[in-house]
Amino acid sequence: MYESFYHLRTRPFSLLPDPEFLFLSRRHKSGLNVLEYGLLNRAVFTVLTGEAGTGKTTLLNKILDQSRGRYTVGVIATTHPSAASLLPWVADAFGLDCAGQDTVGHFRTITAFLKRSFTADQQVLLVVDEAQNLNVHMLEDLRLLSNINDGRQSGIQIILAGQPSLRALLSRSDMRQLAQRITVDYALEPLNEEDTRAYVNHRLRVAGSTADLFTAYACSILHQLTGGTPRMINQLCDLALAYGYGEGAQRITAAQVLQVAVDRSHGGILQTAVEPKPFILSPEHLERESGELSSEPSLPQSPVPPQSPIPSSTTPTPAHPSNLTEIYQQGLKMKQAGLYRDAMEKFETAGRDPAFSFRAMAQRGMCLRAIGRLEDAVDSFHHALAVNGAKAIDLMNVRYVLARTLDTMGHSDQAHEQYRKIHELDPFFRDIAVRVESLDHSSLFSSRGGFPPITWLRSLKKSWLETKEPSVQGGRLSERRPSRFRRPNL
Repeated sequence: MYESFYHLRTRPFSLLPDPEFLFLSRRHKSGLNVLEYGLLNRAVFTVLTGEAGTGKTTLLNKILDQSRGRYTVGVIATTHPSAASLLPWVADAFGLDCAGQDTVGHFRTITAFLKRSFTADQQVLLVVDEAQNLNVHMLEDLRLLSNINDGRQSGIQIILAGQPSLRALLSRSDMRQLAQRITVDYALEPLNEEDTRAYVNHRLRVAGSTADLFTAYACSILHQLTGGTPRMINQLCDLALAYGYGEGAQRITAAQVLQVAVDRSHGGILQTAVEPKPFILSPEHLERESGELSSEPSLPQSPVPPQSPIPSSTTPTPAHPSNLTEIYQQGLKMKQAGLYRDAMEKFETAGRDPAFSFRAMAQRGMCLRAIGRLEDAVDSFHHALAVNGAKAIDLMNVRYVLARTLDTMGHSDQAHEQYRKIHELDPFFRDIAVRVESLDHSSLFSSRGGFPPITWLRSLKKSWLETKEPSVQGGRLSERRPSRFRRPNL
């Protein structure tokens, strides 16, 4: 979706473990070296552990790519802890026909396969990913397979990769015989802040970018939010590029990354390392980021730039622009570059003319929202809505962002009032029907005295916690959804 706008040949932050995108941080390079050492020295067992999303599978894919032709490889990508034996999985990984056989039959078939490989001087490698799911009986099956040898070397090499609980499992007293066969093991750790920035830029380069699309401070905020976990970095970066595309932003700023995290964590599914709140943004670093954006050359423009989310009439190109038009256009460019304070000055100047009042106040509100000054943003949106002569669709767009901002600040009643006004004008506008329906559903439970919905309970919990802890000035950033994600009319 955003690839052509940012001049990319493919999505740089796919969640697939593509070895082409492998970034070798110091820890990841050491992990790859350990895997290579285990293979070259014919280690019977090699163990690789790390938290979910740290890049274990990508490292495995890299080592398997390097091993093509040198080994007969079998891969078990997933297992179930309730399985009675791992032998059927092993047979299937190597394409062995064991239909109708019991455990003894499976073992005999696999043994015969290993002996044939001995004769052909072909090494056999079994890779078990997500190995923390293995039970004691499955691990015992692997230990028995490792006993097959010709007196000089084992008939099979086994790599176990899994989450840290695998290490705890192998440390048990009843796993001592297998643990003694583990030649090398390595614990993969998340990226540090420096590596996080290098990781983001590396993947962009592999995807064809010639520019650093994320500011240095955006990468710093990425590290804070993700704890350096590559999979979480990919999730936030991919969506940040989609948001940036929808807004026509040439580079992704720290505020935009934080907005993505707020939106993703709103439903409670994405668990970030720190809570995505505006206070994690440092005014000093934001100013430094503004300097970075203003001092670097901008990216080449896409042939068909996306429309700005609100309002739709904010990007006119008159044949003979007036001085105020030029000032307003300068404000738009500064906003797209993340220079929000400079952009607000331009909008305030342009807004003195009634012809620009609505558009300038709306854009000023967007800038205030981007830097976390939500109360000021609400005032600016209200001023824009009070201007006469604006198009109906532009008014609805501004009212919608106003409602989302109020909702984020915890002013639910005021937000719901705005949602209802939009629904009366256009019930198919974006997701407004769902929001109003959810509101009516909540009111229905309340009026009948029934059990309140889960969303209401979450709001109650949030309010209670806010009475126990100092509140954050301005609340959290509101959701920023690109205009291209608007719900279609049915």
